[in-house]
Formats: sequence, structure tokens, C-alpha cells
Amino acid sequence: MNCGSGLPLPSLRGISEEEYHNFRSLQEVFLQDCPIANFDLGLALDNYVYGHPYPIDTESVIQLLASIPSSFLAAIFLDFSFTPLVKLPPKERLERLIAWKTSALGLKRGVYLILRQTSFFLLSSDKEYQKFVGYL
Repeated sequence: MNCGSGLPLPSLRGISEEEYHNFRSLQEVFLQDCPIANFDLGLALDNYVYGHPYPIDTESVIQLLASIPSSFLAAIFLDFSFTPLVKLPPKERLERLIAWKTSALGLKRGVYLILRQTSFFLLSSDKEYQKFVGYL
């Protein structure tokens, strides 16, 4: 995986290492100018899944979403590429996601929007972010 190389992996309670790294790869694109210095999208996902009141339903949806960046099938189906999103350098990851955003294929646009909105939802759920914007 390109994302997070050399970073220590936090202890995870609700997601796998692969899912953690997948969301960290999305953070490098969607939240590159995040105002919260120590925000970790992978850890935010883990905290959300672990602390959600209905973990069974939420976990299956989250695992499906979190598997997309490292899925070879998604790469082949969406991009006709053998390189999954998570294996790309951040600049190429951004280019691929922008291609999804502007694609004529509704499925690509939908996947892009869901992953982006999930990332921003997890950021907005973080206590430090809520303090930053004045909610707490």
C-alpha cells in the first residue's frame, strides 16, 4: 500500500488493517487540507464502526465501502485497470477520483460521491473538528 507507509498502525476495534489503509488513502485525496492536524480518517472509521449502536448493519455497508479502494474488481470494472486505487501515488489517485467525479457513467459518480461524503461525515463527527468550527 502506498498510503501510510512507515506510520504505526493504531489498534483497531471495528475494521481490518486493509480497510484502515483504504480510508487513509482517501484522506490523502479528499482531506489533504484538513484543518485538524492529527485527524486520521482510518481511525475515525474504526471509531464509528465500533461505537455505532447497530454494528451489524453498519459494519456490512462500511466494509463494502472500505473495500472499494483496494479492490482489483472495482479497478477493472470502473477503470479498466489492474491497479487498485490504494496502490496509486496520491497524485494519480486524485486524477482517478476526479475522473470518477466527472464520468458519464452514473456508477462512477455515485461511488465517488459516497466515498467523499462518508469521508466528510467522519471528519465532521470528530470532536476536534467540532471544536474547530465552534460546535463545542
